[in-house]
Amino acid sequence: MGYSGGVEHGLWQRCRGVAESIPLPEPFGIPALAEELALRRGRPIELMPLSGPAPALCGVLISTDRADYIGYPVATTALHQQHIVLHEIGHLLCGHTGDSGTGGPPSHALKARLPEELLRRVLGRSGYTERQEQEAELVASLALHRALHRPRFRAVGQFADQVARLRYVFGLPSRRDAARRG
Repeated sequence: MGYSGGVEHGLWQRCRGVAESIPLPEPFGIPALAEELALRRGRPIELMPLSGPAPALCGVLISTDRADYIGYPVATTALHQQHIVLHEIGHLLCGHTGDSGTGGPPSHALKARLPEELLRRVLGRSGYTERQEQEAELVASLALHRALHRPRFRAVGQFADQVARLRYVFGLPSRRDAARRG
């Protein structure tokens, strides 16, 4: 059992289950993840890079009859962008509807990229509850940790000899040679 850092047990278990259900592509990348999730869910997920002032470093999830749109800021690091998109995916997979009345209007960058009928829907959308934000944040953190710390392929058993021969044929150092140098 992993450390939950004081997070309520039920919340931890629910978020861990959601995070473990996310199909993480190898190598990990947000576009490939969005494509895989869209296939599994049977509806498009469109990623929308958003430019704007640095203080607006948050994402947005907009679900319509046609697709789910995830907006994320470009004025931050790639790792932070991944976390932001995973946070919005957390809202999506947890079934959050954003009807708590705590949110504000979308950013100017988002307004410029949305069709008029969609913009009317977004402007009517409010925010999420504190519990929903905690869930989305925990799902994002657990999924990103899983993506960045999963075991890499390692040849064992009957395949170890074949991999070693291929490494030799292509002039790559053996794992032992690499370990001695490192």
